[in-house]
Amino acid sequence: MCKAETLKKHAVLFAILIGAFSLVLTNSAFNILLLTITQMYGVTTTSGSWTITLYLLAMTVTMPLTGFIVDRLGRKNAYLCGLSLYGFFSLIGALFYQSFFILLLVRFMHGVAGGLMIPLSLVLLFHFYGKEVRGKVTGVWGLLLTIAPAVGPTVGGIIIQYGDFKYLFWINVPFALLALFLCWKQIQFDRPVNKKRLYTQSVALMMFGVGGLGLGVQLMSNPTFPLWAKSAVMFGSILALIAFIQKEKVQEEPLIRIGLLKNPVYAVSIILSAVQASVMFGVIFVFPLLLQDVFHLSPSVTGALFLPTAVCTSLFVWIGGSLIDSGTSLHFIAVGIGLIGFSVLLLALVSKEVSLLVLVALMAVRGIGIGLSNMTVTTVGLSALNDSDLHEGSALANTIKRLASSVTVMILTVYYDLRWQAVHQLGENADRAKWLALKEECILLGCVMLAMMPLALFLNKTKVDVGVIDDSK
Repeated sequence: MCKAETLKKHAVLFAILIGAFSLVLTNSAFNILLLTITQMYGVTTTSGSWTITLYLLAMTVTMPLTGFIVDRLGRKNAYLCGLSLYGFFSLIGALFYQSFFILLLVRFMHGVAGGLMIPLSLVLLFHFYGKEVRGKVTGVWGLLLTIAPAVGPTVGGIIIQYGDFKYLFWINVPFALLALFLCWKQIQFDRPVNKKRLYTQSVALMMFGVGGLGLGVQLMSNPTFPLWAKSAVMFGSILALIAFIQKEKVQEEPLIRIGLLKNPVYAVSIILSAVQASVMFGVIFVFPLLLQDVFHLSPSVTGALFLPTAVCTSLFVWIGGSLIDSGTSLHFIAVGIGLIGFSVLLLALVSKEVSLLVLVALMAVRGIGIGLSNMTVTTVGLSALNDSDLHEGSALANTIKRLASSVTVMILTVYYDLRWQAVHQLGENADRAKWLALKEECILLGCVMLAMMPLALFLNKTKVDVGVIDDSK
């Protein structure tokens, strides 16, 4: 009986993760294709970057609504809804990819699907597995969802160089259908609670704030818009976000539980996760531009250079989960964060004639750091909450991470466009100007990551029930 239950849990694990893995894989494949997209559709780097930022912004807006959607549909149906959106709009993208507008629409809807699937995937797994093995389960979850963004660039590079752009969408369709079937068969049905109210004013404030912030940052690189208009959009969106947060604090049924941040361990894990996600997406933005626009490497070679990160992440994310379950010191999280910071900083110090082996080594070190710190921080933070708060805690954490990541990518995009053009106008050649702009961004990302090490050490000082059975319950 016990063996049958174990097999049932593992079947649920496979069913949940296959859809989430393919979604993240496809998304990450786009991260190295910015140069290809600008050339293919004849748009600027800033316009092309909307294929990345729209996905992140859509996730940011959707994740706070996850709790309400689960309340109305139940966990299983909400996850199936996300899978259906993912599969349907992949089909739309495959058929009508020639239109840049359709591409942006598909990327936005994939972000909506991701906003449902990513937080719910972990919550569903936590529902099936007890605290005594959550570290290992989170390790498997993190293993796949961190391998995907590392392998995705390789897949994207190979498809673009040797295939056709539409295949980036076609490969999603069988994954989505298989995941739909398995999740429908394996995940137990849960009845909707129908207790939460949807406050339309809060939703409108959130959408205006998040969308306006993204638009405002992007407009900063557009010289045709007057400064007062750009400032008005930015100022208005910030006011909307402040008003949204104030309303959420006093509402009985908020979209996101801001009050959960009163838990110090959870709050620190949110800060660390947001910075980690921002640096990860920042590097994913910077590195392909560096290799393709400056070093003039092919998309397939650029994608292949992400494989060392994937291999090392897959190994050390499992090690990190096992260390959490063993109840040992959490100092390894600070070590992982330090490795990420130093590896990104060193990217800024290499010369244009650097050997590919050095780049491989730096990407491997970054993978070790991600494996040790990324999913472990998430596990520690969520385990500091009550089980009844896991839905809201996961949604809040992912909302903040995606918002931070999208704003970071937009800022880096705008800075890159403005900075290299300014340097180029001073007499530097284009490659040198782009190289200098990217080096400055690497220095910034690395320093921000290293500044998080004291917060990581704080987690080690706090007693958290992770991976330990509590007999009092």
